[in-house]
Amino acid sequence: LGLLREFYAESLVDHGTFLLWLALQVGASNIIQLGFIVKVVQEYHEELFQHRGFLRPFISGLMEKLVEIATIPQTDRTVVAQLGHTLGSLLQQTFVASPDAFIYPRVWKDKDNHFIIYNLLVKGPHEIVKVPYDDPHARPIYDQMRKLFESVDKRNRALLFHTLPARNSFAMRVAMEDIQLLNSIGPETDLHSITYFDNSALSADQSSTPSTPTATAPPPFTSSSPSPSSFETKLNILLTWSVAKSQYGDHRPYAAATLIAIWRDDAKLRAIRRKAPKPDAALQEHLFNWLNTSDIAKDHKSNATGIALLFGELMRRNLFSYAWFIRRLMARGEIAADGAKNSHLTAILATLPVPNPDFAAERRVALHGVAEAAKAKDVPDKAIRKQIKTALPAIFGGDSGTQSSTDFSALFSASPFEQHFAVIHWLYPAVLDWMASNDTSSVDNMTYATLVEIMRLSRCYSSILDLSLRLLRKPEMEDVQTIVDTFTRYADVWASMDALSTIGETLFAAHTQLKSSQRDSRMILEALSQPEYSKHLSSETVQEVVKDIAALSQASFILNNHAMMSNVAVSPIQGIQVTGPALGAIQPIIQEILDLKDSFSVDGAASLVHNLWERFKHNSGVGQVIWDNVVQGVRQVEHLAPDQSLRVEYVRLYSHFIQTFSQLLPPSNTLDSAVHHWFRHENGREEFSEFDANTWVTMSLFILEMVLQGCITTSTVLDNVAYVAWKKAANLETPSEQARTFLEAANLLTERLLLQDVPSQPIGHPSDTLPPLDIIQVQRYQTQRQKIYTGSGVKSVFKAMRNLVWLELNENLPQDVRDDSTRMRMALCQHPQFRTTAFRHLGDLKQLFVRSLSSEKDVRLADALRLIVHVDDGPGGHSGTASEPSSEWRAVFAQLNAWGFSRASIELRLTLESMGSGLELASGPTKAKAEQEIKGFMAGLFCRDLHPEETDLTAQVLDGLSGPVAAQFVNYGVNRLAELLENLESQPLSLNSVSRFLEVSGEVLRLLGSVAIPASNAEWKPAAFEDAVIERFMQALLKALIAADKIANLKDPDLATASMMAPDFYAHPKLSEFVTLLARMTQFVLRFEAVWAPKVKGLAEDIIASFIYLAVSYGGVTTTDPVMFRLLTDTTSYIMDELPKDTKMPNIDIIRQIKGIHPDRLPSGMPHEFRIILRPLLNYVPTDRYTQDLVYLLNATDIAAGKLGNGVDPEAQYQLGPPVLSRPWEWTEYVEDSSGEQVSDVRSEKQIEVKNDTSVPLEHFMARATGEALSSRRGSRDEPEAATYPARHMDDRIHRESIYERDWKDSRIGNGASFDDPESSDSDADNPSPLSRIRGVNDDSRSNSVMSPGGSTVSRRTGTVEREIIDVDALEGPHETRGVKRKATASSSGVGRGSGAESADIGDDDIEIIDPEPSSRVAGKTVAGKRGRGRPPGSVARGRGKKKL
Repeated sequence: LGLLREFYAESLVDHGTFLLWLALQVGASNIIQLGFIVKVVQEYHEELFQHRGFLRPFISGLMEKLVEIATIPQTDRTVVAQLGHTLGSLLQQTFVASPDAFIYPRVWKDKDNHFIIYNLLVKGPHEIVKVPYDDPHARPIYDQMRKLFESVDKRNRALLFHTLPARNSFAMRVAMEDIQLLNSIGPETDLHSITYFDNSALSADQSSTPSTPTATAPPPFTSSSPSPSSFETKLNILLTWSVAKSQYGDHRPYAAATLIAIWRDDAKLRAIRRKAPKPDAALQEHLFNWLNTSDIAKDHKSNATGIALLFGELMRRNLFSYAWFIRRLMARGEIAADGAKNSHLTAILATLPVPNPDFAAERRVALHGVAEAAKAKDVPDKAIRKQIKTALPAIFGGDSGTQSSTDFSALFSASPFEQHFAVIHWLYPAVLDWMASNDTSSVDNMTYATLVEIMRLSRCYSSILDLSLRLLRKPEMEDVQTIVDTFTRYADVWASMDALSTIGETLFAAHTQLKSSQRDSRMILEALSQPEYSKHLSSETVQEVVKDIAALSQASFILNNHAMMSNVAVSPIQGIQVTGPALGAIQPIIQEILDLKDSFSVDGAASLVHNLWERFKHNSGVGQVIWDNVVQGVRQVEHLAPDQSLRVEYVRLYSHFIQTFSQLLPPSNTLDSAVHHWFRHENGREEFSEFDANTWVTMSLFILEMVLQGCITTSTVLDNVAYVAWKKAANLETPSEQARTFLEAANLLTERLLLQDVPSQPIGHPSDTLPPLDIIQVQRYQTQRQKIYTGSGVKSVFKAMRNLVWLELNENLPQDVRDDSTRMRMALCQHPQFRTTAFRHLGDLKQLFVRSLSSEKDVRLADALRLIVHVDDGPGGHSGTASEPSSEWRAVFAQLNAWGFSRASIELRLTLESMGSGLELASGPTKAKAEQEIKGFMAGLFCRDLHPEETDLTAQVLDGLSGPVAAQFVNYGVNRLAELLENLESQPLSLNSVSRFLEVSGEVLRLLGSVAIPASNAEWKPAAFEDAVIERFMQALLKALIAADKIANLKDPDLATASMMAPDFYAHPKLSEFVTLLARMTQFVLRFEAVWAPKVKGLAEDIIASFIYLAVSYGGVTTTDPVMFRLLTDTTSYIMDELPKDTKMPNIDIIRQIKGIHPDRLPSGMPHEFRIILRPLLNYVPTDRYTQDLVYLLNATDIAAGKLGNGVDPEAQYQLGPPVLSRPWEWTEYVEDSSGEQVSDVRSEKQIEVKNDTSVPLEHFMARATGEALSSRRGSRDEPEAATYPARHMDDRIHRESIYERDWKDSRIGNGASFDDPESSDSDADNPSPLSRIRGVNDDSRSNSVMSPGGSTVSRRTGTVEREIIDVDALEGPHETRGVKRKATASSSGVGRGSGAESADIGDDDIEIIDPEPSSRVAGKTVAGKRGRGRPPGSVARGRGKKKL
């Protein structure tokens, strides 16, 4: 290491080669070797900052080793803890000293690397520095590291296209966001927390005469709609959303009315404060204007029901005046009279409900005219009244013992006006009168359930709410279960009506009343604990509810006197969480439960439950054991009772047993959790899958009864029975009767729990006895279903549906079973509750169902998703088949409007995936057709100008595109960019052409960046470019960069004038935008594979040089723009990092010769901080003190004339050439022995042909081979003095000559005089050679030094090593005089190691000075620069042989 240090200091080793080797060793060494390498790195750490080529492998190696150390087990990490701290410290120092070196996207995008860098620089830098974070001296450093990290992270993410610049939303985008907000309204939504109208207040103009609203569903990608923030636009969106059939949910009209009411109340307060007109009149005008002009209102036949419900609720909330509406129609002449207009407003009036029966007369006149008004009657149809009376015998009289009828076909088919009039103005007053006259008893459950169903069919939810609250307040109420179920089932409607606060307060009052009368209020407490109610209650009420729930839990356990002797805590999922003594261990088999069938007594079952509870209530897993024994008991029923009716009685007996047991459990740990645990961990799923068909008949009845009683939830049944059966059937490899039975039973349970909305009708089938058998049970299942769709279980439904789709393809299942599964799936997709939920979670559906369509399963999934998003256009429902996808881009994009965007985006994605599967899997004509389709689609997408709004919507639709379609998308997009660049270059540059290019190509690049590159946390396989596409793009890009460089650096002043640009266009913002876009295009293509095609690699250095020139321009030459400068330097770094290595010299080309500006010739006007950033990106120039300021002097005249230089011409023009390179190690290279010398006589002298001149880089010194012979070896004493030899050879003999002998020879070279010439010796003594003078070595310099083993000297003062240069002129003895010839007899060991006698005989008879002839091939000579070029003062010359020049 000491020798390396000396050689490095004296430039005897190539700095670039050594530093690059050292940087590479960090990543190439193992952990043990790294301990040594790190010590060397620490010594030369600062030297690595000279060039990015050194820092790049160094940082990569550091990250690899830090990640490797982090993966070492904690027990073994202590061994390398110190090494890890050292590497972390090096990383911190490197980051602070050169943060631009970490603009390294390839390293930064790796999650492990990013995590380590974040920990070392932001999260825990003090762990390495060992200084507390709050230390006042260290805190600024830590803050600086954090800020640098944030800056570097932002720049890397920009290079990776992870973050695109935000831009203002367009009208359609705002409308989509509003629709998404409205669709998110659910049971837990507080509408007062939603700022839909943005506190918009009607202006003075709007208060009087509102403008005509635009169409509710404008053509796609138009920007002619009003301002997105205007009240009128948002009101139109809200009204359309509440009515449109493309949206789902009965809650929508109530949500719209509530939002308008909230705005109206706020606007009233503002009007009072400002003394302005109240908003009621203006609001009335806006509502009428929407009815008059909106497309959806004009289509009254399709949207009559929705409009009637909306305006009926608006009238109920006093937001719209029915009387004013009729008068307005009369004033417009739209009444039933001769010559009256037959407009859609008259048709809407016919369907609108009347808020009060008193308006019936006005309605008759408006619709039928004065003459016919008396004949018209506003009473419900007789068929409607008859069906309602039949269904409600308790109210209207009749046989209450028979089952109520559920046939309401007449009511369902009636108009909204007739439905509303029949329920609100006829039925509900009759119910209130009946309740008032029958105040001694409450309404029975069947009557209440029937009333709720009638009101639901007519969408009279306000009546349902009022009836339920009235019954809940009655002191004699008996069963609150059905009322609480109603609140749960329509929770989204109550939230939209802003009634949750009222319901919560009423429930709490009912709970207080039940608690005071010592009655069970478990159901009410469970409802009050839900978020939708608890957040509307006061804090005191919530605390009291929590306290009552805890008290109810404790009341379930009556402990004896020794209850505190021991404590037992059981996990809630495994058993009952209680404290108390364990009275006895519970056995897996409880015979009393199995024998329960023998007693056949309901009272006996209840007594057994309490007995078992007292025995085992403190045991772990009591719930699982009880359930397991009950299941075994139910399985025995099929053998005991062959009659189906008897089986039902046995099952109900066990159901009563379980229901009684579940009531003893605390609310915090229900039986449902124990059953779920039994299925998952006690082999319950396997046991159920092995049941035969007879067992399933009984078990299905038992499970459905358990759900009805609330002992287990629908979610538990589906998770552990239906979903398991679907998965087994989908993966079935061989036909199995058992699998078929299991699947049929699972499908039966699914139909009962998720699909059936009417009671079962007995037709003689065993399944006719399965619930639901009446309207109460139907509503109970609907309530359980709603809990699935509004909770976390909805994603489980979507995931399980994939298996339901796949099993339809399994040929190991019978065809009839597969057909039944298909029919059930289609029915589920049509169900209103499922569709409402599906459209709230279209993102989840898209993620689960949209795949690459690489198999038949994926294709079937795509068809199933199309079925889900299909919109019913009329009665008749679903056709059962998905619509045929269209590959025509116009047909697809025409559907991209605010209302159908989600569905259209899924359709488009499925269409593209279908094309991709055709490209990837098909062959022959099918593949050719797919290629043609995708070609037409991409051509239609890119070969036109994209509007910004269209770009954003298309990007959202195509988000997540992958596979061959993604590759085609990227190639077509980049080809489009190349075409735009070529079009720009084919015409003179102007502000208009550049602006047009920026507008069009910017949108294309934004679309590509949004679609082709996913988010930072997503897995991604980059697409590959086609060679022709990337070559075309790179060539066009280079031409554009060159043009921008000419303008920015004023290299072609005529370019601006000729192109109609301003003379100072280099400072125009459009040029900066143009350069920015070119840089972003370059960054984009670097993110993909197959970028470096053969022709592209040849353009790489020119592209890098162009970016460097532009960076210099923005760095102070023509303008100073820090943002542009960093953008360009970051892009340059990115290209250099991604450019593939040369296979022949993989390590050398990292610091390759970059075309562009030399590091020493940066403009003087460039700021210092910019120089620091730019120099590591330019050519690496090693620092050498001997050639630091030396350059070649070139004859400019001869170069211009095309002739080589011939000596130094005083008349010629000279210019400074490239810097002199110091490569001293090449002087010691030996090529061949000169023993085979070819000697020829020229001018009576022996000339030897030079063989090894090509091994020395003589071109750096402009030397020539003269062919003059030098002494090949030293002569002996016996040789005649007349034997003359040339003084020097042009080959290196350092392997045979010592440094002393070489130096002795060098010191004797004169100015053309021979040492054996007596006439020249004196002059030589008086005028020492220039070489000797340059060295400046004297006796004093050697007197203070001692010899080193290697021929060097060690200074006694400093201890540094110096090479000793021997000057034989200073070795004169007392018996020697100048001018006396002496023979040189020094041995190869060198002068100074022989005896004194030998030294006295030394002579220089053999020394001959050769006077070189002037060379005709010298093109230049080395000259010193202006800043003291040459060797520094006092430096010691190196003892190396010099080539003859």
